[in-house]
Amino acid sequence: MEILVSNVYLDINDDESLLPIKIAKMLKIDQGKIGSYKVVKRALDARNKSHILYTYTVLVSLLSDKKNILDNKNVKLSDLVETIHIDEIKPEKRPVVVGFGPAGMFAALILARAGAKPIIIERGKKVEDRQKDIEEFIRTRVVNENSNMCFGEGGAGTFSDGKLFTRVNDRRVRFILNEFINHGAPKEIYYDAKPHIGSDLLPGVVRSIRKEIISLGGTFMWESTYVSFTEEKGKVKSITYIDKENNKCVIETDDVILAIGHSARDTFVNLYEQNLKMEAKDFSVGVRIEHLQEDLNKIQYGDYSSNPKLGSADYQISAQFRSLDRGVYSFCMCPGGEVANTSTSPNTVVTNGFSNHARDGINCNSAILVGIKKEDYYVNSPLDGMYFQESLERLAFNPTYPYYAPVQRVGDFLNNKVTDGLGKIKPSYKPGFYFADFNKIFPKFVSESLKEALNVFSRRFSLFDNDDAVMTGVETRSSSPIKIIRDPDTFDSSIRGIYPSGEGSSHGGGITSSALDGIKVAEAIIDKYMGRLPIKKLATKPETTETPIIDASMIKSDDKKAE
Repeated sequence: MEILVSNVYLDINDDESLLPIKIAKMLKIDQGKIGSYKVVKRALDARNKSHILYTYTVLVSLLSDKKNILDNKNVKLSDLVETIHIDEIKPEKRPVVVGFGPAGMFAALILARAGAKPIIIERGKKVEDRQKDIEEFIRTRVVNENSNMCFGEGGAGTFSDGKLFTRVNDRRVRFILNEFINHGAPKEIYYDAKPHIGSDLLPGVVRSIRKEIISLGGTFMWESTYVSFTEEKGKVKSITYIDKENNKCVIETDDVILAIGHSARDTFVNLYEQNLKMEAKDFSVGVRIEHLQEDLNKIQYGDYSSNPKLGSADYQISAQFRSLDRGVYSFCMCPGGEVANTSTSPNTVVTNGFSNHARDGINCNSAILVGIKKEDYYVNSPLDGMYFQESLERLAFNPTYPYYAPVQRVGDFLNNKVTDGLGKIKPSYKPGFYFADFNKIFPKFVSESLKEALNVFSRRFSLFDNDDAVMTGVETRSSSPIKIIRDPDTFDSSIRGIYPSGEGSSHGGGITSSALDGIKVAEAIIDKYMGRLPIKKLATKPETTETPIIDASMIKSDDKKAE
């Protein structure tokens, strides 16, 4: 009998070997009745700063059934499914995957295991060469438009911490975690409540997945940029791409997965000009804010802040303002991390955050984002949000200090003053920074929303009550401003055989949910060739990474809600 036992608590200094003792006591059975156990979830409970605990959910195999054991509110029969069945298919024409971020990676992996021998078109380079180009950019400040923090093997997530947290409830999530582990990711991602791999370890994981796809007959076209498709009677017939020698190449295919990411602006233009159905959508823009990680640890962990078992603390915070008719929230919080340049075109500055696996940097950083509604930017095209983003990225670029990022102390921002000196918090952004006033970079409704939020956050969470905190910008690509329309059952776009997938086409919201979407699209293609109806979607909870909740552990008892 396999059961899941939840709410098993251990002190942070306890060894996990004590779990069987705790479980036996909870179940009121002899420890010898437990055949085996496996931790499937571990979360930190820091609500009581004087007694911080880990809470576990454990898969337990009992050697014999015990009557009424399911009457325990912390016990249920195991419903874990960690594998997915992949049928073998032999399509007449090889499927093409455009983009090798999380969605493209897992779509290609599933198709390769199905025997379909996918062709992967990736505008960037292999991850090892991509790392060299990023280092060269920091040194020379000459942007490589196709090999950078956004473009290349693994996509933007490869150099953005590797956060795997998702609120989507789907059996394939554990399959994804296991695949990352099988390809070299740390084993704790399987059970940590907020799993992450780290920007230092992700390249090796991505490289390993690539090697498996190649071993199964997949083919990679590096430094090759998708240009267009041809169709016949509403069905895709071929795609055209430009290879690294600038040759125009054509592949005849019946299946194209568009896993293009949120920064492939030229590709969005090409698709729009070919009348692929898409629509404008809401998104967010803002800044990265940096604090000292040591200060955050003290706030979140109290007397335990120096305990090495806890690692670096994190936070989530948000507020909704009726008077401004929009929300402001933290996003992609990077404990012990750095702020990075993610520009993909000349004369622009774009920021993101990343952490290595150890998360042991001096600063922590998080995006603080303001919701942007369609009516804020829309003129006459679903591409207008993309152009709105780009206008802010160009305003952030200073030709006197190419690719340096604008920086401003929080206190100066609130007082409409250009910063002229820093306090104890130093910007981590490379290659460098210049002092600016974000009130002059952002539209008034964005800067006013940021000010309102910072004032509210400072009353709720003492970390934000620091005028020396550093703001770096601009953060414009937390999500795609465009949604490519697709059928909810077959996953086809308005052209049959073209399958939008992942974050770029707004069908994913992070590494895990994008990988999950890539799997679903690959499964839909397999089902097509197997002559089956599309698989029915399992019960899922919507991805909510765009509007994270405030951690209960960090709110004071006398907090008042924002307007």
